[in-house]
Amino acid sequence: MPPVTKSKRTHFASEVLTPPANFPHGRGFTLIELLVVIAIIAILASLLLPSLARAKEKAKTIKCASNEKQIALGYLLYASDNSDYLPLAADLRNASPCEWFWEISRYIASETTSVTNLQASNKVVACPSAKLKNPALDAIPGREAYGGYGHNYVYLGYFEEPERVKTGSITKPTTTCMNGDGLDTAPGLFWWNYGYLYPPSEPPWGTSGGVRPYIRHGKGGNYSWADGHVSLTPWRVMSRGANGRIDWFYIPTPSSVKTF
Repeated sequence: MPPVTKSKRTHFASEVLTPPANFPHGRGFTLIELLVVIAIIAILASLLLPSLARAKEKAKTIKCASNEKQIALGYLLYASDNSDYLPLAADLRNASPCEWFWEISRYIASETTSVTNLQASNKVVACPSAKLKNPALDAIPGREAYGGYGHNYVYLGYFEEPERVKTGSITKPTTTCMNGDGLDTAPGLFWWNYGYLYPPSEPPWGTSGGVRPYIRHGKGGNYSWADGHVSLTPWRVMSRGANGRIDWFYIPTPSSVKTF
């Protein structure tokens, strides 16, 4: 086989590297192609965004459950240090529905000298899903202490010392809630309606239309119970009660009556 000369190699390389005359030099996307790509991206986004939103809300629900677990621990530590008594719901002298937060603050946050100095933001007493931006809440004295959770005020102590309840007097601790997701801001509610858990038999004070559902996390809310466990419980379960008592999940004993 004869050797390939330099001139032949150069000619061969030129043929290989030189594109055909009809090759589309620098051809870009047409408008139709761009529109198709944009449409595909929009379809993919419409499919992914709901999933991302659900995942985000799921994360908030898990964070809320973690908050309630720490609140439950705060309740039980407070009781351990105070002759077995649980915190109270409110401090009416300062018009605050967050006395319970102040009383357990040494266990879960920075302790302050007054309930009106409490800050719920960025602490475990602030539910990440709570709707706290509402003019009605701006009227609450020391509203910064309210983070969306509430105390079982009807059965586990409202605001007077004689109303305090001992953990030892709760005979059904696995089904007696101490604290949980409160009511979200809504038309017809007043500032004094927030910060409490209203049992099914007790509509918020001064409102009409019956009991409001607790459905912050989809169909229900996170609750901490007297034995220290936390659960996400549907409102249909909480509002239906059990064993012939509509307030079953709020009462400390099967024969409990309202304390005020």
